[in-house]
Amino acid sequence: MPDTTATARGATLSAAQLTALRKHVVHTEDGRLATAASARPRTVDDFKTTADDVKRMVDVDLAAFVDQLAKKTPAGEAPPPVPVFIWAHGGLTDKAAGLQTAERQVGWWKKNGVYPIHLVWESGFKTTLEDVVRGKAGKRGFTDLTDLAVEAAARLLGGRKFWDDMKVDSAGACLPSIDGGTAGGAYVLAAALREYMAANAGAIELHIAGHSAGSIYHSHFVPRLFEGDDKVDSVKSVTFLAPAVRVDTFEATLLPLAETGKIENLSIFTMNENQEKRDNTAGVYRKSLLYLVSRSFEAEKDAEILGLEEHLRRSGRTMAYLGDVSERLVLGPVARGRRSSTQATSHGDFDNDEETMMSLARRVVGVPDSGEADHVAVFPSRARDVSEFTPAPRPEPTGARGAAPRKLALCIGIDAYPKDPLSGCVADAEAWAEALGGAGFTVESIHNADATRDAILRAMLDKVSSARDGDIVAIQFSGHGTFVPDLDGDETDAFGPKDEALCPVDFRDGQLIVDDDLGAIWDAIPEGVSVTLFFDSCHSGSVNREITPAEFETRKIPAGATPRMTVLDADEEAAFRQERAASPTDAFRTAAWKRVVDVETDRAAVPRVQRADGREVLISACQPDQVALETNGHGVFTSAALRVFAQTPTLSNSEFVRTVIDILDDTYEQRPLLSAAGDLNARGLLSSVRDGLPAAASATIETNGHRAPAEMRTAAIVAILRATADLLEAGGD
Repeated sequence: MPDTTATARGATLSAAQLTALRKHVVHTEDGRLATAASARPRTVDDFKTTADDVKRMVDVDLAAFVDQLAKKTPAGEAPPPVPVFIWAHGGLTDKAAGLQTAERQVGWWKKNGVYPIHLVWESGFKTTLEDVVRGKAGKRGFTDLTDLAVEAAARLLGGRKFWDDMKVDSAGACLPSIDGGTAGGAYVLAAALREYMAANAGAIELHIAGHSAGSIYHSHFVPRLFEGDDKVDSVKSVTFLAPAVRVDTFEATLLPLAETGKIENLSIFTMNENQEKRDNTAGVYRKSLLYLVSRSFEAEKDAEILGLEEHLRRSGRTMAYLGDVSERLVLGPVARGRRSSTQATSHGDFDNDEETMMSLARRVVGVPDSGEADHVAVFPSRARDVSEFTPAPRPEPTGARGAAPRKLALCIGIDAYPKDPLSGCVADAEAWAEALGGAGFTVESIHNADATRDAILRAMLDKVSSARDGDIVAIQFSGHGTFVPDLDGDETDAFGPKDEALCPVDFRDGQLIVDDDLGAIWDAIPEGVSVTLFFDSCHSGSVNREITPAEFETRKIPAGATPRMTVLDADEEAAFRQERAASPTDAFRTAAWKRVVDVETDRAAVPRVQRADGREVLISACQPDQVALETNGHGVFTSAALRVFAQTPTLSNSEFVRTVIDILDDTYEQRPLLSAAGDLNARGLLSSVRDGLPAAASATIETNGHRAPAEMRTAAIVAILRATADLLEAGGD
């Protein structure tokens, strides 16, 4: 049932209030303006903004406000420019809350002689984040997990997609009409302001501000003011509160404008590093939301975020502009005069903190830090309109150091693919389950229709994150593998922009598991936990090239054998892109996505380094340029691996792989691959980290049954760096 009023924490907006807000709110959905709107909206759903509304807002409503103030100017004096304040809210603010915030602030700004314009943009991110960090994200919930597990869950179970959606929406709001569709709301606003300022020189000055993800929005909006023959001479100020924009995006879009004086004053209010790490998101994640953005929602883990002090200080160029003690950088909580004070102690506090908003207002209206009387009206602060969440108790993890190690296993097998079924994967999973059960493991199995992307990722994360010091975890997968377009820009090898992927049963609907997804799970492995992965599929082992169906003819595939490999068609690739917020079927969103990626210049600029503390061992069915096969009702790798496991279960990881290779010999053009960091290759197969290394530990990872020469070791290292488990990404806490 649709909303009948705008509500936020019990407050409501009447139809009269909604109508009045049409003079001050530009509302967009997916970045676009509406094609029609009611002049007298009665509900939240009714409230829409058209291009004509935006032009009227500037040419009529703003112009009338300017004329009204001009009449108060003493005779013989030129009226000063009227400040126009343009606000973009953060990603945790929905439409109703955005309208409520506008209603509360519009009157305050106007009392201070400022004309406010609020950019209200749709976002489902708040609901998604609640689902991720609360019990809906996993069968056990996440209140008893580490921050690493919360980061993995947030990345995999919806948070990453919605963050990308938000960035696309903000960039789309700043695009012109494409293919005859409606233009972005901020694009139309920028054009209207440029035209008005060109026709009314000196009548207004522009002040831009945004909280959290609002900084992303403005990174695309502000440059639009400097385009065209009627471009503005300057923007008086840009102020960000706890900005969630990437540093590289900021340095590509706004910093050059500030360095050249086109933005006369650019400043940031945010928390100091200690306070960011004392913050709490939803009572579950024990840091500020900006750390979750950096580690979970951006394309690469630990992306540099403008609102995090430790990231700011690594950016020489940005810090050279901001400085440590100037008004340009305010690290709170701090009381530093009338223009640079904030008492915000949580990420969500800034846009409701009286000290922060009063400092912002004094900058906009030009009140100095000391001296003349402070004539700014008091900010109407109150309980937050948008609660970030009610903190929930966080129980201590089950288990304790020193307890007897547990053995936990997950076995996954998929034969029932709709278009290209297999015949030995469920049998593989059942055989592994029997073997591991006989070795003392508690086994969970997922087969066929139950093996969806969501179910697989939840089960993997559950196994990994619930383990404790000394536990042994085994995860087995048998099914198809494939390649998907690399949408992050992080796969830069010579074979082209592709990500390796495992195929859940619903993969043709875009529900694939890419190597980066798995890397997020392995990063959540607790200290002291041993994890071994047995993946029997094509592209399961550090694959760095695509094998097309035509190439099968050149492979040594015995009669009766079936490759565990599939290729996505155009529609299936489109479905994958859609699931990852990069739809190729919508020209507007495609253009917005390109704009986002173009200014994220550090996505693939720094090569990722293999984690020295990687805790997972990946034993894959084949080498990067080979095909995993099944025959006689089982995977070729699984049959050999289980034979070795039954006869000599005490081998080291490297000895196990060499023995499997010896069994396969030359019958199949398939050589298993071991990917492991540090001394894990020499550790006992499925052993606890409490167990010592074998006396004669080998220092070399061998993948083909022979001592590898230097060039082969180099190739193996390159392969490891591309492992499905994504050993490259730095560990978390």
